[in-house]
Amino acid sequence: MTVQTTLVLGANTVIAQPQYSVVFSTAKPLTFGQQLGLIWLPLDEHRKAACSPAYLHETKDWAKLNTVDNPNEWQLDLPQLFDSQGVSFLQLIAYTYHEPSLNLPAVELDSISLKLNNSAISYDFKATERHVKAAIILEIYQRNGQYKCRALGESSTQGLASLEHRLQVSLDMRSPNTHALIQDAQRQQNQPHNESRPPRHAQTGETWTGTAFAIDQYHLLTCYHVIESAAMIGIRQQGQPDREAQVVLSDIGSDSAIIKVSEPLPNYLPLAQQCSDNLGETVTTLGFPLSGLSSQLQVTQGCISGLTGLSDDIRYMQFTAPIQPGSSGSPLLLPTGEVIGMVTSSFVHEHAQNMNYAVKFQLLSALLASAGISLDDLSDGSLANTGALTTPQLSKKSRSALWLVGCEG
Repeated sequence: MTVQTTLVLGANTVIAQPQYSVVFSTAKPLTFGQQLGLIWLPLDEHRKAACSPAYLHETKDWAKLNTVDNPNEWQLDLPQLFDSQGVSFLQLIAYTYHEPSLNLPAVELDSISLKLNNSAISYDFKATERHVKAAIILEIYQRNGQYKCRALGESSTQGLASLEHRLQVSLDMRSPNTHALIQDAQRQQNQPHNESRPPRHAQTGETWTGTAFAIDQYHLLTCYHVIESAAMIGIRQQGQPDREAQVVLSDIGSDSAIIKVSEPLPNYLPLAQQCSDNLGETVTTLGFPLSGLSSQLQVTQGCISGLTGLSDDIRYMQFTAPIQPGSSGSPLLLPTGEVIGMVTSSFVHEHAQNMNYAVKFQLLSALLASAGISLDDLSDGSLANTGALTTPQLSKKSRSALWLVGCEG
């Protein structure tokens, strides 16, 4: 006989099954995936983001929708997340979509009912104030070899923005309509910003190139679309032997990937460690664009021209340093030599110039944490610097950490 457990705010209970189902419903006629969003946010022991979250529009291997047409029901694989990705807590956030360009009444969170593990556990979250836009309603954790869940009710009238600041993580709060528009625009543009990108199923023997930069003695960061569909990956640097690389971890959502080599790399770059308003800050890129014309490292300079990407995508920042096909995976460097982002794309339009985008360092840090690569080990990197450098100094100091990536289908 199954014991029924009804949670109240602050209460916790044991989860008997590590493969865990969660079903949602609302008292008001609001629909998940249309007015309401859900985020499964993995956190480390310090309650900071441990790896990329799962969204309704971007599920993960450890958090999947049972059916595409029913975003109310999820299936969680807790061992895959907790045991292999260094996660200590998994928080569930419900939030309202907001499209400021549409003149629509504001949607608010009122109450959400959860049924867990085939209704063995239930929890009814109720907002205790008006105009709630986001709320942390559940937390899953591990104690003494058991998984447990705790009923929470931390709400915000400011939406995900207030949670971003506290957790120091970028969260994607855009509505499904925005995602559809972006995908349509990318298809129409045929992704001209990633002209070095191969088809999803690359032909045998087909080759293409990109850029990667070392972040410790054995690991490099590059773009997901650079290594996608590659049967073989190699890296090259003038004066160094060619090396074969293997993919450690990749994330299509942030267009990022970690690759690894077996022999130590000569130098690596430090990632930025804290958030600040860098709008207008000078940035430098180093990479291998148009490698068919030249395999020499090229340097360009510009500034951070926007703190979000296309359609206000908070995972990216906009910059003006010129880039070309093959620049994907190049580091975006502050004058101190710290990596504040990784070049991923550009928007090509007859009326737009230098609308280039880089994935933010916070997402790169989360990807490294997911792979078990400690940021503490990277903070004292051999190329770390405390003062501002001139562009020639920055180029000379950083070039030994830059590698041309060659892929074969």
